[in-house]
Amino acid sequence: MKLDKELNLKLKNITILAGKAILKVYKKPFKKNLKADKSPITEADIAANNIICERLKKLTPNIPIISEENENRPKNISLFWLVDPLDGTKEFIKKNGEFTVNIALVKNKRPIYGIIFKPTSRELYFTEDKFSYYSKLDRNYGLSKKTKIKVKRRKINILVLSRSHTRNNDLILKKFNASKIIQTGSSIKLCLIADGSANIYPRLGTTMEWDIAAGDAILRKAGGKIKTLDGKILKYGKKNFKNSSFIARS
Repeated sequence: MKLDKELNLKLKNITILAGKAILKVYKKPFKKNLKADKSPITEADIAANNIICERLKKLTPNIPIISEENENRPKNISLFWLVDPLDGTKEFIKKNGEFTVNIALVKNKRPIYGIIFKPTSRELYFTEDKFSYYSKLDRNYGLSKKTKIKVKRRKINILVLSRSHTRNNDLILKKFNASKIIQTGSSIKLCLIADGSANIYPRLGTTMEWDIAAGDAILRKAGGKIKTLDGKILKYGKKNFKNSSFIARS
């Protein structure tokens, strides 16, 4: 499936609208609750999810939507949108700015399109055709010149790690022959490999497919890949939408 220019532009607009709604909540006192799995949720998660799902349904009515914030998640489908309306809710609550909006299109168990927007810095990462791009939006959220991005391979590695889940940094540096660690929240970690800022992201433990699908699409089209610890390419549309441990590389 190929996304034409008009559809690409509409997807960018949807992602930006969701990001703007998140920022409205971010700039004022907000309530937070816990979901059944004990993960946090705020009114910003819900607002962004409503914007994305309502517009995707109008844009592509025949493509199912699987979102972190929707209880109804159809299974055994070959083509679907995979959405994390606010990736990095913990970082949002901490107010460190490290959260993103994520939309991916999955076909035959692999992400074929991805877009990630970081509202606090107005940075946009996205795929078009066979490549991945970066754009910094202006203050009016206008799309500026896009820059093609690609991974960078290094003799001495630069790691990107989760701000919320990482311990024993010295041991990790040694294990991966790395000189530096960049710590950040949300799916921006995968974008930093895609644009060459880092080249390895090890993630031990469970993640959900919507956490990484958009970033995976961007990384793949920038020349990188994500593999499980037994060397298999990560697949999507699993029964419970859970990922095992993985390593993302340039």
